[in-house]
Amino acid sequence: MRRFPLLACLMALVPTTPSHASSATSDEPHFLATLQLGAAPKVRYLDAAGKPVAYAAFAQQLGEGRDYSLTSDRQAGMAVLRLRPPGAPAGRFAFGRGDAFPPFELPSLQGQTQRLADFHGRYTLVSFFFAECVPCIAEVPTLNAYAREHGDMNFVAITYQDAATAGLFVRLRGLRWNVLHDGQGLVDTLGVGVYPTLMLLDPSGRVAGAAVGMSMRDTREKRLADLEQWIGQWRRPLPAR
Repeated sequence: MRRFPLLACLMALVPTTPSHASSATSDEPHFLATLQLGAAPKVRYLDAAGKPVAYAAFAQQLGEGRDYSLTSDRQAGMAVLRLRPPGAPAGRFAFGRGDAFPPFELPSLQGQTQRLADFHGRYTLVSFFFAECVPCIAEVPTLNAYAREHGDMNFVAITYQDAATAGLFVRLRGLRWNVLHDGQGLVDTLGVGVYPTLMLLDPSGRVAGAAVGMSMRDTREKRLADLEQWIGQWRRPLPAR
């Protein structure tokens, strides 16, 4: 993950939230039934570092008292579960170029439920934010300007906060992107812990690139030029898999 300068005081961590039950049966079908993903679920299990693990290893650690984060799309029957580090609410950011973005189903401020599949077919720029985040506020003009100039892309901002808080941010700060809220499970599964985090998804839903924030010392023009440069680099074709 490419990193760019941020003031240390602006590196805010996701607050602790209630975790999933730290228990699992050795019978994977029985465990999957509790997730309500349908008859033929597609599930990925990740360790605390975000690396894929088999269900047996995942269940063993849950049986030892570990908790996990969960993001899912029940309509598609897909989910990603990630173990939490001991004594921490979430792990480090662990999704890099070429990785499949986790499935999700999140409410928008327009009252619709949106899923990862809704953004397939075009490049999608994702911004993770929260309302009190100073650099998130500062980047709004840059995000708006970039979206105005790139009508061939999707744009979505995601927060772990509720609809009222997200809506107030939009009204006060003038963000003109599609905004999804109550995304704590997705945030935790990705390991987003520094704000704002930007991610570009390719048309198939894979991560094309990611960066943490923009320098508060730069002008709006410089931030926009940097964003143009980053995305230009990220949109280069991925090697054949």
